[in-house]
Amino acid sequence: MRPALETPSRQDSPQSNFWVPESPSPIRRADAPAGPLVGRTLADVERHLILETLSHCLGNRTHAAKLLGISIRTLRNKLSEYMEAGITVPEPGQKSSQVS
Repeated sequence: MRPALETPSRQDSPQSNFWVPESPSPIRRADAPAGPLVGRTLADVERHLILETLSHCLGNRTHAAKLLGISIRTLRNKLSEYMEAGITVPEPGQKSSQVS
């Protein structure tokens, strides 16, 4: 069931001629972990997601790119960057044992 939308409230000032919506409370999924992402850089989270997805796909770059919603070229460029930085990237047909 969807929560009902809050109706805008009139600002307290009598001189005000506009509506101000009430501040929405932050919405968070019950199953969404907040801790593991807090304090990490976007590049770190992106790298982790790409490598985990690639591992899940047993190294299949085409399938991983489709799951991630990126082009195969973008995925290959990212993987090249990771390999140049000394990060282990799963080869096609194998799961990675090390994902940071």
